[in-house]
Amino acid sequence: MQEFYRSTIIQAQTKIRRERVLPKGGEIVVRVGQEVSPIQVVARTTMSSDFAILSAAKKLGVEPQELGEYLRVEKGALVEAGAVVASRKRLLGERQVISPVDGLFFDVVNGRIAIQPTSDWLELRALVAGRVVSYVGNRGVVLETSGSLIQAAWGSGKESEGRLKLVGNVASTVLTPEHLSGDVTGQVLAIGCLFDLEMFHRAEDLGVRGLVVGSATAEICRASQSSPLPMIVTDDIGGSGMTEPIFQLLQQANGRSISLFGAYKAAKGQRPEIILPQPASIGLDAATVKKKIEPGQVVRILSGDHAGKVGTIKHIYTHLQPLEIGLKVPGVDVSLADGKILFVPSANLDVIV
Repeated sequence: MQEFYRSTIIQAQTKIRRERVLPKGGEIVVRVGQEVSPIQVVARTTMSSDFAILSAAKKLGVEPQELGEYLRVEKGALVEAGAVVASRKRLLGERQVISPVDGLFFDVVNGRIAIQPTSDWLELRALVAGRVVSYVGNRGVVLETSGSLIQAAWGSGKESEGRLKLVGNVASTVLTPEHLSGDVTGQVLAIGCLFDLEMFHRAEDLGVRGLVVGSATAEICRASQSSPLPMIVTDDIGGSGMTEPIFQLLQQANGRSISLFGAYKAAKGQRPEIILPQPASIGLDAATVKKKIEPGQVVRILSGDHAGKVGTIKHIYTHLQPLEIGLKVPGVDVSLADGKILFVPSANLDVIV
């Protein structure tokens, strides 16, 4: 019986091609064959000056009518992207509301701050060091680089790059105030678990450039979608940590450059990705998605008592196997690191490639 499985790319060294595309046609400002840095602009276009609306009262945890006493900028003032427009002292530090754009502090309505952008240009940055190999019409470019590639489970829809700082020495470490007590400003933090919304907001306030977590709560994921702080969840929502192969790659890359691509289209099979650039090896090939399995293949168990455990395929059954509930399903025997062997249905497997 031939079966096909979900697969996840977790590659320590591979050739990577990544499209960088504008939402509409514009101007390409680099040439094919050019080497680019992560912060380099590769394309730009004009955009309508829609207001940036910030839910300031909600972010600060105050009533809308109280927001005035926490404002740090006067109405009508010009602000730069990254400027603090409102803040509130708290037990664990200061909660801040940051302007996402250069613009005019236009108004405050029902606890929300409206910023009118002063620039009509949208600039698209490379976000990863690499070489321009082709154009995507007049909308963007295809970049080629090499390094580690990790496909993740979920992303907040935002992108970032910076220096990786791994906090915690095991894949199940939970983010606490102690992990944020050092110099984390401008760093991309990676940790096993994020279960406290206050810790997410604390990372925002400290100027963390991005978060990579193995597991997070649904509440934190929802908050991250309306936050400028990019977040990627490598494994699952509400789980128990990070898959060991991913954690080990991040350990090896600690202190190096990391790029987060949190935007994805599930309907098209596109997933959030993490890129850890490093010099290419001779003859390096691009990672390919593998749908069929064979004995010795590394797999991850997706649910049940052994959810998140990684093992290897020991035996592939050619006939349907009975479960305790009476159903018969296709599946395999998986050998875990502790030597335990268990039957896992095909639908509960993630093939690591």
